[in-house]
Amino acid sequence: MDVAFVVDTTGSMKDDIRAVKDNLSEIVNHITSGIKDLEIRFGVVSYRDHPPQDKSYVTKVFDFTDNVKRVKKLIDELRPSEGGDTPEAVADGLFDARTKLSWEKDSYKVMLLVGDAPPHGKKYNSIGDDYFPDGCPQGHDSIEEVQQFRIDFGSTMFIFICGCNPLVEVSFRMIADSVDEGKYYSLLEAHELPEAVLQILKGVSDLIEADRKVLAYYENHDGIFDMGEAASNLSLQVRELKTSLSRLLALGRITRWPKGRPLAVENLGVNVELGEVPNNIVTGKTFNYLIRVNNPSTTIVSVRVIATLVTSEGVSEVTNERHDLSPKSDKMLELKLTPMTDVKVKATLRVEVFYGSKSVATELYDTRIY
Repeated sequence: MDVAFVVDTTGSMKDDIRAVKDNLSEIVNHITSGIKDLEIRFGVVSYRDHPPQDKSYVTKVFDFTDNVKRVKKLIDELRPSEGGDTPEAVADGLFDARTKLSWEKDSYKVMLLVGDAPPHGKKYNSIGDDYFPDGCPQGHDSIEEVQQFRIDFGSTMFIFICGCNPLVEVSFRMIADSVDEGKYYSLLEAHELPEAVLQILKGVSDLIEADRKVLAYYENHDGIFDMGEAASNLSLQVRELKTSLSRLLALGRITRWPKGRPLAVENLGVNVELGEVPNNIVTGKTFNYLIRVNNPSTTIVSVRVIATLVTSEGVSEVTNERHDLSPKSDKMLELKLTPMTDVKVKATLRVEVFYGSKSVATELYDTRIY
């Protein structure tokens, strides 16, 4: 998971920034302990204002790293200082976060904007001291930037806006509401920010866990299932399931949208002829096993072949593989089976062919292991 803090580092934000730094390790530990193998990278974009209002810098970009100590050090070095007029270079911070951070294509992405002053321009504020009433002098626009985030990264991008002053309530909420699932948090005390960050990341991690369950369901059904039935089995709404599948596609976890419910085998007319197994097989030595499959239907059919070896010592899987059959095809599948067992005894090899979750052919072969 890539997490970018886009932070106003003018003087009034110093307590909020310190609060995040002091609680960052605890936040990371809490999130990663809940999900196995979850890696979090943090990046920071610090923004202030354009000259002549602020002559130090407009933005600073610190690229993603998974080194929490380094992130805390970076945050500690932000050194908030007073700006000039009230509005700040919010749009510039968002632009740099989108274009200058090295977002991983196959990662879940979180962008947290944290500030206590609105963007420049009459569109976002009615404050009399705005030095740039026509908006960002670089031509960037905060709403357009968060919308471009969604265009660039799709449903893998989560956008959260944290306002640390009632002054930004209208403008920051407007920015959050400009994208689907954008969320605004109103935080009036510095100590509220770490808790908000924790809840934000926990919410995203819960979605990651849900996506993993959807992925497992997809793989177990070879990407062939009814949406309504799958949603019910996964305790999700159909809309939630479709959103999860969209994320998995964008992340490259799946390569295609799931097909609908498998056709009944009797309607497909698929015919399976299982082959022969030698009377004697040698442990660790591969032998060929042939299966002939006829698919007279006008649709691609995916079958799964599972072979297991049963001995007095237990059951072991020999193969579990999927094969796609072209429409109106008659195909010979040649499987390479390698029995692995420490015992040399009589055994039974079970071969079963599935279409979806339905068994279409099964055979038990008595043999001996040498």
